Amino acid sequence: MAVIECGRGFITNQLKKPDYRLKRASIITGLQLESLLNEAERSGVNTLKVLKSLGYEHLCDQQFRASSSVALADFFRIEGEIARQLDDLTAHLSERKLTYETGAFITSQMKRSTTLSEALNHLAQYFNMMHGEHYNTVRTTDRTVSLIIDDTSFPYTMKDDPEMVCFVGECVLIKVQCLLDSLSDGLAATALRRVVVKRPQAGSLPSHLEFWPVPVSFGHTSYELCFDHDLAHSHMPPPSEIDLSAEGVFSRVIAYLDQIGSAPANQTYKTMALDLIRNGFTQQDLVAHRLSVSVATLRRRLQQEGTSFRELLSLHFIEEATKLLKKGHSVSHVSEVLNYSDIRAFNRAFKRLKGETPAQYARRKASLPESV
Repeated sequence: MAVIECGRGFITNQLKKPDYRLKRASIITGLQLESLLNEAERSGVNTLKVLKSLGYEHLCDQQFRASSSVALADFFRIEGEIARQLDDLTAHLSERKLTYETGAFITSQMKRSTTLSEALNHLAQYFNMMHGEHYNTVRTTDRTVSLIIDDTSFPYTMKDDPEMVCFVGECVLIKVQCLLDSLSDGLAATALRRVVVKRPQAGSLPSHLEFWPVPVSFGHTSYELCFDHDLAHSHMPPPSEIDLSAEGVFSRVIAYLDQIGSAPANQTYKTMALDLIRNGFTQQDLVAHRLSVSVATLRRRLQQEGTSFRELLSLHFIEEATKLLKKGHSVSHVSEVLNYSDIRAFNRAFKRLKGETPAQYARRKASLPESV
C-alpha cells in the first residue's frame, strides 16, 4: 500500500482504449468490506453512520453484508469517507498517517506531467517523499516502463492478515491506474500491457481483479503496472476539462469508476450529489447538470430520499468545519474559510446540526485525549 487513493477518465477519438465496461463484474466481497470496516472501527470511526450517510443502509446489517458484494466504486466511496473522517489518506490501513489533503497535492502536481513516463516518476517520487520510505520505483526497458511498488516493509495495521494485505495492495494498483488514466485522458489504459501482483494464484481470479483488461501475473515479490515504452513516452493528452473537478485521489477513483460503468444503476441521488458537493460543486444547477437532470428533478429526487440540496450543502460545510475546529482553527477563521455571510450564521447552522456551538465543540474536543 505504498500509494493510497483516484477519478474520471474520458476516451479521446485518437486513442483506442480497452473497454473497462466489459469488467462490470469487478466487485468487492462483503467479507473484504467487513475487514475494512473492522479496521475503521478500531480507529474510532462509527462505520454504521458512514454507511448510512452514503446511502448504503442495506449494508448496515452485518449478516446481509457478509453474503453480499459491493461494486468497486462503492467500496472506494466507503473507504474514502473513512479516510476523510480520519484525515488519513490511508484510512488507517497504514501505521504511518498521510493527511487526507495529500491526495489533492498529488493530483495537482501530476497534472504537470507531459508524458505517462513522467507521471509515473512523479507519482513514485511524491509518495516516497510522503511515506518517508522508498516503496515506489520506475523501471524502464526498451519495451516497457513499469511502476514497481514494493510493500515488503510497509507498516500495514493488519499485517497479521496476509489475505487483507494482498487485497489492499491490489486495490492500490486499481487506484493508481484510475489516477493515471484520468490524468492522461485514456492513454494509461491504452498503454497498459501487464499487471503483476504478489498473491499466489489459486483457483479462479478474485472478483476485484477482473477489473483488469490485460494479463495478471501472480506470485511476485512486488506489485507492478507495466506500460508500453513508446506510448509511455508519447505526448500525454491533457485531462478533459470536466475531469479537473475531481482533485483528490479518492474523488478521482470514484468518478472514474462511475464513468466507466462500475457503479450500480441504483446509486442514490443523495450520494451522487454529496460526492459532487465534496468536489466543489456547491451550486444546485451545476450539480443537476452533472447528473443530467433538471434542477426540479434533482430537487424531487432528493426530497423522495428524505433530504434536500440545502441540507446536503450544510452537512458538507459542517463536516469541513468540524475538521478545521479539531485542528485548532478559530471559529472566526473557520467561518471565513467556509464563506459564511457572518459568524452568527455559522453559529446557527453549526448548532442546528451538531447540537452545540462551534466554540463549545472546539472546547470539548480540546479537552479530550488525543486518541478520542
